[in-house]
Amino acid sequence: MKVLVCISHVPDTETKIRLTPDRSSVDLSEISWIINPWDELGLTRAVELRKEHPSQIESLTVITVGNAETEGTLRKALALGADKAIRIDATPPDSWYVAIQISELINREYFDIVLTGIESSDFNGYAVGGMLAELTGYACLPNVSLIDLEGDKVMVQREVEGGKEKLEAEVPFIAVIQKGIASAPGIPSMRGIMESRKKSIEVIPPVVADHLTEYNSYELPEASKECRIITDSNYNELVERLHAEAGIA
Repeated sequence: MKVLVCISHVPDTETKIRLTPDRSSVDLSEISWIINPWDELGLTRAVELRKEHPSQIESLTVITVGNAETEGTLRKALALGADKAIRIDATPPDSWYVAIQISELINREYFDIVLTGIESSDFNGYAVGGMLAELTGYACLPNVSLIDLEGDKVMVQREVEGGKEKLEAEVPFIAVIQKGIASAPGIPSMRGIMESRKKSIEVIPPVVADHLTEYNSYELPEASKECRIITDSNYNELVERLHAEAGIA
């Protein structure tokens, strides 16, 4: 089986986001970048599957849409265990553009299983997986929290309202990954880091495609209100504050 894992290059979730003075974009000068957490969990499970079933997983490829600055993220994916990385050389304006670019590769090079995170931690669009399925004709399995191989069968588990659903999946399919697919993100070994330097990153030009979203300006959320702790010995202050906030005289 050939496995493709779609990864996003996103700001570290602990990075403090700053805007440019005119608020037209995010200030990227001091941001640390990581693999999107949901994508990283999908990649971790794909690496585990290949270790568990080496005779069945023929290749493991990662792909992203981004400029040259994303190559550090791709190198980490290679260090985690991917065989090959592909970078579509474009700055992605929205989910539709990303899906168009990746679908072109999938339609040109067959993959049995395509994994993509449920959303990216920057824009939280929750859109690329479904769009890829529509553009490629692959079946789409959303909310996947488990993938395993049982003989020649691919078994997946989906989170559904009120429980879990276990299915036998026919390839090819796109699995939209959520938490639970792996217990924790993988950690590159020293050997993996050394080997990643020898692995290739294929850079391919983007296809001409429209984007459907434009960003005019950004605003940071309002600062949280000050938190005041009221001890159990000062109930009167609590009552007074509740009355004041409720507008009770």
